Amino acid sequence: MSSKPFKVQAVANLLGITVDAVRRDSEEAGIQVARQAGDGPKTRLFTIQNIYELAAFRAKKTLIKPKKKVIMTVYAPKGGVGKTTIASNLSSIFPLLGLKTLVIDLDFQANLSMSFGYDAEMTHEEAIEVNKPVETCVDFHFGNLLPQWQQSTTPSLDSVLKKPYGEFGPHLIPAEVSLDRLEALFTLDAIMSKQPELAIAKFLHEGRSGQNVNLDLSQYDIIIFDAPPAKNQTTRGALLASDFVLAPVSMEKYSTKSVSYLSKVLSEMESSLGKYPELIILGNFFDATRVRVAAQVLALTNQYKNAWLNKTIGSSEEFKKVLSSDDYELPLALAKPSAQSALELRSVAQALIEKMGIL
Repeated sequence: MSSKPFKVQAVANLLGITVDAVRRDSEEAGIQVARQAGDGPKTRLFTIQNIYELAAFRAKKTLIKPKKKVIMTVYAPKGGVGKTTIASNLSSIFPLLGLKTLVIDLDFQANLSMSFGYDAEMTHEEAIEVNKPVETCVDFHFGNLLPQWQQSTTPSLDSVLKKPYGEFGPHLIPAEVSLDRLEALFTLDAIMSKQPELAIAKFLHEGRSGQNVNLDLSQYDIIIFDAPPAKNQTTRGALLASDFVLAPVSMEKYSTKSVSYLSKVLSEMESSLGKYPELIILGNFFDATRVRVAAQVLALTNQYKNAWLNKTIGSSEEFKKVLSSDDYELPLALAKPSAQSALELRSVAQALIEKMGIL
């Protein structure tokens, strides 16, 4: 995907390093960086692909090596809490920190896929007609990789993957409307007592352990599911496959019912399947000056003491501006790296890495 070029200071902000380090390491890595045209200073202009390539080089140079690999589902039982926005931003930040990241869109409405610039509704013919690259179309989704999906041949992982910011950025398994059929297949399995929620967990285990040579997921340090709000078989499968579930909570309209419901879902999984992901609660739309918010945090930390993440994301109009503006083709954390919300998102990413014990 194309996007506006980044100047050196913006690259430094994204990587959390100095301007001198950006210049030195990009030259050492041999990254081909364009220069500003015209008679003025020949300012370096980095593409988003350049930045992720530089991040990968720095991770290798500084010997960043995760001590464990993690699967995380971003899930909330209700909409409007910023779930997909958080998933797209976190999956864009983790590779900047040296983690090879795969994000999987499990919602047939495909909002996550669209946030990375893909058009889940457009056919190849329609794309050509309006002069858009056919690469922005979505041909396959997560369901196509599963044995439940009846088809003549199973597509390769490479043919399903999207790489919106190049090889070193986040990799995406997108979604489109026919993914909804997966739930019907899982429901049929459930009627036949086949425990379909085990399918996703088994699928990922085989891919990560090398048992399925056609589906090598061993390269990824973190795999993120963006799950739909409904507690369907697909969502249950993602939760069962995960080590952690990140539950965003809107502090603007917080209700104890939402987190309580999710806690019950996890308890049911433990009793019926003997496994459940560890709960992490993320406060979103946070405003520390409001008395009501302080009371909500107190209630959450009392009831879910070990689940509350010690970093939050504040209320900001920047998210809406990025989503609605034609000027930005990237998640906020990339589009406006010096914005307060971007700083908060990076702090959340760092806190999650620490809490999940990845580095």
